[in-house]
Amino acid sequence: MSDLLGDGNVKVTFCLTLSSVSNPPAAELNAGQDLQEVLTKDGLDISPEQAAVDNTSLASRDETEDAGTVKYSLELTVKIQEDDVDDVGTSTLVDRQKGFLAVRRNRPHEDDYEAGDPVEVYPVRCGRQRKQPPALNTAQTFKSKLFNYATADSDAVVA
Repeated sequence: MSDLLGDGNVKVTFCLTLSSVSNPPAAELNAGQDLQEVLTKDGLDISPEQAAVDNTSLASRDETEDAGTVKYSLELTVKIQEDDVDDVGTSTLVDRQKGFLAVRRNRPHEDDYEAGDPVEVYPVRCGRQRKQPPALNTAQTFKSKLFNYATADSDAVVA
């Protein structure tokens, strides 16, 4: 048995438009801005939070609940680049910018999106960039909270 490694095998792309959340076309994903090279190694934070629905009745003798709606919390930690041309994180994740965050796992990030690739797609609006305190021997970074404004598909397939 061997572990499935994430090293270099995560592609993160911000697209201004996608014609489908569940079946995004490869050409549209490949036209987006790749961000994985400017994210810190722990800078992709996608956390689903599921609400509990109380389904206890008057006749119940135990408190019971069921699975409710899901809300995604998304936050990126981005390394700020010296050269404005290379600073794609700062220029892409602009406050109030709407778009789609696409994440493909388990294939080399250098590979283009291809039909059949499993991908996560989150319709998002960017929050304000929050510059992080400077620290010795560390790149300057900012955090960008992304607001999931429409239904996401964490099990999408590239068309």
